[in-house]
Amino acid sequence: MKCLTTLLFFIVPAILFSQRMQLNIGAGIINYGGDLQDKNFTFQQSNAAFSLGLSYIISEHFSVTAAYTTGKVSASDTRTKNYTRNLSFQSNINEGSLVLEAQLKEINDLNKFTPYIFGGVAVFHFNPYTFDTAGTKFYLQPLKTEGQGLAEYPDRKQYALTQFAIPFGVGAKYAISQGIMLSTEIGFRKLFTDHLDDLGSKTYADTAILRSAYGDVSADLSFRGDEVNPPQVFSTKLTRGNPNRKDSYYTCLIKISFALGNSSASLRSNSSKKMRKQSSCPPKVL
Repeated sequence: MKCLTTLLFFIVPAILFSQRMQLNIGAGIINYGGDLQDKNFTFQQSNAAFSLGLSYIISEHFSVTAAYTTGKVSASDTRTKNYTRNLSFQSNINEGSLVLEAQLKEINDLNKFTPYIFGGVAVFHFNPYTFDTAGTKFYLQPLKTEGQGLAEYPDRKQYALTQFAIPFGVGAKYAISQGIMLSTEIGFRKLFTDHLDDLGSKTYADTAILRSAYGDVSADLSFRGDEVNPPQVFSTKLTRGNPNRKDSYYTCLIKISFALGNSSASLRSNSSKKMRKQSSCPPKVL
């Protein structure tokens, strides 16, 4: 009897929650915004992205979604107007998010389409890397290319590879059937780091100091203007990045959602009851 009670303790809530759950599968693109892009929003230099999530339907207008999103962001000066700086990076993004979604219209038997907005919190992991002229891959954060941790640059702290973000965006969804929903959305991330690309907004660190403290690779990859033709003249007075251009990343996804249990039918049933109640004739007054 005790075992049966314990089993029911776990099964009953799972069944109840499943009545309002949806499985979301998404695919699309992910892109980076920052110093190595000409525009804040563009499809240039974008890469594939994928997402998997679960939504809990709170009501006809609100739901909360936990999702995992992954993709690669990358950018290069050689593909922008600032090619003489010659910096580039790539990084895999792994993000876990929890967002609240608000539908502007109710999905029911008479209305199958609605726009929506969303916002929440996220934790993401990144690790920028680049390639030297010989094609050798180097992760940039350990190289401290801006002089992080050196006494000569006390204001330059090492950045963490796991950070918080604020995801927000807009989308639209369409009910294909009672239990299947198709949606498309654009999601932006407000970041609290300017080193997604390893490129901060400080001046160039002295390459001689970098070479002495962190080695040749750190010095060589901190300034790469000498690799272009004609080679650029190095100066510690030059700003490496734009202090007014903070890093971000964003996704454009197409999602398909599957109702688990009879969540969709339950909500549609409630909606139908409301419509019948609203459309019923008022009683006669004698």
